[in-house]
Amino acid sequence: MILSSHIIVASATSAPFLAKTLNFQNAVFILFASLASHFLIDMIPHWDYQMSSFPKENGERLFVRKTSFFIKDLTKNFLDFFAGIAVAVFIVGWPQNFMGFLAFGLVIFGAILPDALAAIFIISKWRFLEPLYKFHVAIHGKRIINPFWGFISQIFILVFIVLIFRVILS
Repeated sequence: MILSSHIIVASATSAPFLAKTLNFQNAVFILFASLASHFLIDMIPHWDYQMSSFPKENGERLFVRKTSFFIKDLTKNFLDFFAGIAVAVFIVGWPQNFMGFLAFGLVIFGAILPDALAAIFIISKWRFLEPLYKFHVAIHGKRIINPFWGFISQIFILVFIVLIFRVILS
């Protein structure tokens, strides 16, 4: 799934705890729920946009050090990231104080951390990240190739998940 999808689902799953005073227990739950939601929705067949900086060769992801690719991918990721934050704010509301911002930051951090660590592994090949990368790849659902249908299916999945959590948690 794209970054915004992960942020949106993590916000929906963490919404009840974002409304409470942030303490250690709430922070742990928010982080755990965000991380868990990332892996759970990645299991669903979905569409991902192409990352020119990370092509596959012989079934393995590589990092291509071309400035034009990197800037294009970075722009795509920032737009995706901020779109996710905008929808998340619509779902849970704007944080009212510093602790609210901190809790909201935990949601976002947990939601995108697995993808960020996967990218770091692809770039650096740091061995301590390899088990997480392999787990992430292993649980990943099939990718939908057609961008139109992949995007539409992802919207339906997100709306369904957000509505389910609204009903369950209200």
